[in-house]
Amino acid sequence: MLRNGKIGAPLRRLGKSESGMAAVEFALVAPVLLVMVFTVIVYSIYFSAFLGVRQAAAEGARAAMAGMSTSERSSLAIARATAVMSGYTPLIGATAQPVVTAVQQGTGLLKVSVSYNLSGSPIFSYGALVPLPTTTIQSNVVVANGSY
Repeated sequence: MLRNGKIGAPLRRLGKSESGMAAVEFALVAPVLLVMVFTVIVYSIYFSAFLGVRQAAAEGARAAMAGMSTSERSSLAIARATAVMSGYTPLIGATAQPVVTAVQQGTGLLKVSVSYNLSGSPIFSYGALVPLPTTTIQSNVVVANGSY
């Protein structure tokens, strides 16, 4: 038992003490801030991959315009879209290859589709920490023969 029968005195003194408050505040706020920073990094990589897929589809359609036949346009589109996606490999990881198709759509139209599965990407291994969007990104561009 404490001297003079004052049991609550140490608790009152501890409540008035301000030493260590910064450490307590940091311990409470730091996890939230770290999750927010991590979320920004993960989503910036995801949006970069999304823009890469869109750019690959557009570049594939642009390259298809140089072809004289449907098969030549398709092969040019696939080659260019695959080349564009290979430039994004360091960012999104080389776990999967993009699926690129170029299909004749009606009379004089060519549809270039690029699809990429991010499920094996390093950013999706942290899915428990941050809610992530869908793993498959897809973009389509339809171009007319002779013009956009």
